[in-house]
Amino acid sequence: MLVNNKVLADKFIIELIEIFNKHNWRIEKSNGGEYSLFDMFCKRLEELDNDSDRELILELTNNYLLDEYEKYMIDVFRMFLDKNKELIKKIKTIHMFPVQDKNYPGKTKSGNLMCYLFQATFMRRFEEFHDKRVRIVETFEAIEKYKEEIECLILIDDYVGSGDTLLGCINLIEEKGIKKEIIKSITLVVQKSGKEAIEKYGVDLYSAIIRNKAITDNYNKEDAEKKIQQMEGISKKLKVKNKSLYLGYKKSEGLVTMIKTPNNTFPFYWYEGKRDGKFMMAPFPRRNNVGVDE
Repeated sequence: MLVNNKVLADKFIIELIEIFNKHNWRIEKSNGGEYSLFDMFCKRLEELDNDSDRELILELTNNYLLDEYEKYMIDVFRMFLDKNKELIKKIKTIHMFPVQDKNYPGKTKSGNLMCYLFQATFMRRFEEFHDKRVRIVETFEAIEKYKEEIECLILIDDYVGSGDTLLGCINLIEEKGIKKEIIKSITLVVQKSGKEAIEKYGVDLYSAIIRNKAITDNYNKEDAEKKIQQMEGISKKLKVKNKSLYLGYKKSEGLVTMIKTPNNTFPFYWYEGKRDGKFMMAPFPRRNNVGVDE
């Protein structure tokens, strides 16, 4: 194991084991160049300068959400169908579209995997997959091709944070001739602020899990202000270059990892860089050194 007991006291290792057990996360030993999640987490805790910061991180990690795709997909689609029974009865074809970044259309994102999973056997429990045509369109060009047939377009993603990417996608779809009144969105997990932004725009959003801000919404004002300053200090110590991400993108204060870790999550969990010339591993990294070249 990578744990340095001179830095990380036993009480923190014990508490981390309890958290892993609570979340049903596997505790394994690192093997050569393969690092276990538990060891990477311990290493990241070691990199903090004081026990007060370690205590805050462990306190927050109790509420960390790691993906459970099958369960969430079934839950959220059931919710969508319950709210749209009459609409679904009327239409012959259900159209789905993976949420895409309007600035990088065509780039593979988690929405593409979500659309693929909608073809899985565990989704066949719904009768709508038996007697309806479910057409997955994956490009904006395809939306233009089928726009005369689209009576309801469901935008699919695994996570919505601030709502910026989803709103941008909706705007581009509107430019292709689809009215927002027939657009709906399904996501597994959403930040409360993101859901409010999408629904304020006039698009229904369905989600299995709604997440609030991890600190601001869970502590009294005085305690929250102290913990916010403490978390900003942690991000600074980890050499997070972009100060606007100290509390996650748009100060989302997220505690979420899906297929990837969104930048809405506190950088402690995903940021990797160098400190004193040494590479710092994160438990749920999101560096772009692994990806598809165009």
